[in-house]
Amino acid sequence: GKADIYLINTCTVTGTGDKKSLQLARRIKREFPDSILILCGCLAQLKGSELLDSGADLIVGTQFRNRIVSLLERVLDGERPYCAVAPFSEHPFYEPLHVTSHQDHTRAVMKIQEGCQNHCTYCIIPAVRGPIRSRTLEDICSEALNLASSGYKEIVLTGIHTGRYNDGEYDLYHLLKDLCEIEELKTIRLSSIEITEINDSIIHLMKENEKLAHHLHIPVQTCSNAILKAMRRPYTIEEYIDRVEFIRNQIPAISISTDLIVGFPNESEKEFEETLENLRKIAFSFIHVFPYSRKAGTLAEKMEGHIEPRIKKERVKQVMELEKNYTGAYHQTFIGKKVKVLVEKNDDRYSYGYSREYIYTRIEGNLEVGELYDVIVDRIENDEVIGHAA
Repeated sequence: GKADIYLINTCTVTGTGDKKSLQLARRIKREFPDSILILCGCLAQLKGSELLDSGADLIVGTQFRNRIVSLLERVLDGERPYCAVAPFSEHPFYEPLHVTSHQDHTRAVMKIQEGCQNHCTYCIIPAVRGPIRSRTLEDICSEALNLASSGYKEIVLTGIHTGRYNDGEYDLYHLLKDLCEIEELKTIRLSSIEITEINDSIIHLMKENEKLAHHLHIPVQTCSNAILKAMRRPYTIEEYIDRVEFIRNQIPAISISTDLIVGFPNESEKEFEETLENLRKIAFSFIHVFPYSRKAGTLAEKMEGHIEPRIKKERVKQVMELEKNYTGAYHQTFIGKKVKVLVEKNDDRYSYGYSREYIYTRIEGNLEVGELYDVIVDRIENDEVIGHAA
């Protein structure tokens, strides 16, 4: 429908992200030429004033998002088009943007950190999100307390490079330890963390404190050493597997999931087979698999040996086939056991939600949305985990 102001938060992590953001911008300007169009986010940060030809009236990027209203006032006063994109200064700061309500009324997402300095060869993120900076521990804990008091039982900690959280005084372990002290808060979940950053103290805390969700999403990206090296990932596959074994040894029922890229430049059949072989060894509880996407401005874009889409598609399919077996086998291990589930929705007969291990569960009976229940897993039917409240 028609609005006075449209704001598009753009993405540039893949070429498709760019395309979709710009298509939407042009469509809005075509259909509603009198409205004001704001482009912010990663593509805006990367391209800056180049995006003015999309018809945007204001371009903001990934900094100064807390100033959008005052920038918009300048545009309304006639300063248009206006581009407020600046390169990251030597000392960028963490921009606190507080969220008071969430789309999902049971689980709140809380950002703790911004930026990345890893420069993996396939990735544009360091260029659009800048260097690492963290939100203060005090600020995070006070927002968590507010969210918990408003009825959010679960908080998911997110960032661009969450494991590198450090506000100058406290690291991720201290943050997790402090969040566990908030009585009203029942579950704390990490969104994604690198294998090199899951230190023993975090694992120990997870083992001892049931509030920390037994789920780690650890991007592996490929399971072939040659490709890991070409991607500039900071570990070998042997180191990755060793660490996963240590974690499972400490917390046997933990869910470990991952991100995987197939069809990276020069990935041979042999290297892809190596990835499949290692995926069988690791047995992830689920895999987000992506075909390699060529991204302008990254080192991988200039490499020789780009792989044709047909082969990439086939490899994605093979990984998904393989994953099904391991997801199913992991779910089977919970039959007869108790899990804690945060109920997100219900109908007359059943309630639904994710367990702390991030297993989507159907529970007999109409339970209260937003409450945490002990659930006994009874059976698995057509890949669905079904149980009853204990």
